[in-house]
Amino acid sequence: MPGLRIRLDVVLPILLFVLSFVQNMDDVGDTVFHPDESRWLNRAHYLTDLRDPFGPTWQEQYLVRGQPPLGSYLMGLGLLAQGRDTDTTAVWDFAYGVEWNELAGAMPTEADLAAGRRTNALVGALVVVVVYMIGRAFTNRAGAAIGAAFLALHPLHIWLASQALSDQLLNLLVALATLATIRFGARPTWSRVLLIGVLLGLGGAAKLSPMLLSLPLAGFGVFLLVRSLTRLRGVVPTLDRAMGAKLLTLPPVAFATFVAAYPYLWTNPIQHTRNIFELRASEMAGQARTWPDVAVESRVDAFGRIGERLTEYFSTSGRLLAIGAGLIGIDWMPTGIDMLFVAAGVVLLVALVGRGGLRSPAGLAALLLTSQAGAIIVGLRADFYRYHLPIVLIMSICVALSGGALATMLGRIEAWRWLAMLPGVSVAPTRGRLPNAAFPTAGMRRRRVGSGVAEPAATPPVDAPVVEQAPRPASRLGTVVHGK
Repeated sequence: MPGLRIRLDVVLPILLFVLSFVQNMDDVGDTVFHPDESRWLNRAHYLTDLRDPFGPTWQEQYLVRGQPPLGSYLMGLGLLAQGRDTDTTAVWDFAYGVEWNELAGAMPTEADLAAGRRTNALVGALVVVVVYMIGRAFTNRAGAAIGAAFLALHPLHIWLASQALSDQLLNLLVALATLATIRFGARPTWSRVLLIGVLLGLGGAAKLSPMLLSLPLAGFGVFLLVRSLTRLRGVVPTLDRAMGAKLLTLPPVAFATFVAAYPYLWTNPIQHTRNIFELRASEMAGQARTWPDVAVESRVDAFGRIGERLTEYFSTSGRLLAIGAGLIGIDWMPTGIDMLFVAAGVVLLVALVGRGGLRSPAGLAALLLTSQAGAIIVGLRADFYRYHLPIVLIMSICVALSGGALATMLGRIEAWRWLAMLPGVSVAPTRGRLPNAAFPTAGMRRRRVGSGVAEPAATPPVDAPVVEQAPRPASRLGTVVHGK
């Protein structure tokens, strides 16, 4: 019934948010301190310094060029919301050890560190909710919940959500941009494309790379405009032109948002942006020289390191298997099998793109997520764990697709009937409906993207053959009845 569907789509995200937030908070007091946390807390004053956008904070200096400011704004907002102020620590000097920095006043107080970490724990839980919403756009409720739970339980996600860093903010903005892209693919309006541009610009103000994602989307817009001039079969020129023209606006909108959020850029946007990217590139190269064991030699090496990190060291399946083994007294750290579910999800996403076309919600989302993964692989020079977090986001979306297909398959084979094997339980048929599949059957169409509601297609063509079918029960689902 519609009322039940609405309630579940409200309750499930709330439960997933609580699951994620509780886990993140549980690690806030136990996660080992990382010196980068001091830097983000030190720059919390950027938020209050926005009152003087041409003041000394925003002049040419290393710290203001070293990282975009949105993560610092977040830390400042979190501190103020929890009764702290934005005057925190001295600047952490990585040329010296922890003891030296403690004497120099660069070690955050326990109260400031905990406040910054709690802020990030909240952001990490919000990412889980957005992943659920993305999953609902592509598959059934079960698959969306599986994908979101996969992310909520992922050890790398939890680790970075329990530190006072900006990586979870990056993930939140990429996830929101993906959801906005899906909505735009369903109904390409000016307001929706502007929202994508703003989110990508804010992502750039957090970690630079999301702003660059506007370029492949604009490139796809050029492709659509060129295709609209052809007479290829299946091409609808008016639709191609309408979407293509809108996508071309993404780079200027993203860049304008990036500049607006970053007062350092206001006096000379182009040159100062070049300064930022040049400094970032030199820092990545310097990290590879300083820590040779994490240096990435080639793009093939980068791809392999991502696979190793997210299989051997950080995986949801490995964590769950280890927890299960611990419950029976076995100390076991297994290799994760996350990539099997991810690979299945990739195949399903490709199939969705093949069926709906490049201009579909799935096509646009796939382009955005592939571009984000490509940016990480191409730009990876040092294999630090936090650089892999957006890959975990992409994995969770793929797991949502594979989980949705699995739930549909189990529904069709009536796997619930196996419950009748339990003592004291019998199963009786009931009236209901199968969960909507990741791939709706022929003769069904979506009412709207992400609604999860399917309805009969239009009246069949006049020349369509009429097939007599035997009467069928209303549903193959059942109800578990506790019997004798």
